[in-house]
Amino acid sequence: MNNQVSSQRQSLRGAIVSSSKLQIAAVFDSKQRAEKMLDIVSDETRVDKSHMHIIDKHDPRFNEKLEKSSSKIGKSLWSSHLVLGGIGLGIGMVVAFLLTQFGPALTQQNTMFTYIALISPGIFIGLFVAGLFGLRPDRDHLVQNVKNAVRYGKVALVINIPKSQSSTEIVTLLDQQASRVIESVK
Repeated sequence: MNNQVSSQRQSLRGAIVSSSKLQIAAVFDSKQRAEKMLDIVSDETRVDKSHMHIIDKHDPRFNEKLEKSSSKIGKSLWSSHLVLGGIGLGIGMVVAFLLTQFGPALTQQNTMFTYIALISPGIFIGLFVAGLFGLRPDRDHLVQNVKNAVRYGKVALVINIPKSQSSTEIVTLLDQQASRVIESVK
């Protein structure tokens, strides 16, 4: 029953998000099983072996295989904070302007305090929303599962799904041999 709920959640994620933005990790007990599954997935799906990586305990490129480019993540976080913080600033200024022009006498008499009182929360709310977009609990779940598995001597197969491939087909194949299969948005 737990597998059924998990596969429904994964198929829902696959239906909402483009498959080119999905990453699947499968945990295996041995490197031989992971290599065998890599060949099976490559043969039975349209996923090229260049999109699949095996990660074991002694892999020096562990982070590169799991997270493609941290500079892209940093740029995304930076731009979302700038944009949403700017939007919050703009909304705060517009509301403050409207209150100082058409609002109660208190806001019309204390324009500077009205602007300060509305711009500050506008900026903070914008930055808070940007931070929420930056949080990736589904991504952390995949990364932590792979790290824990590798730490305890298991091997992970990480698949970056190409645009033309269905994640459901790959998850079904991996479920046959893997001890755990995790799907996440990149």
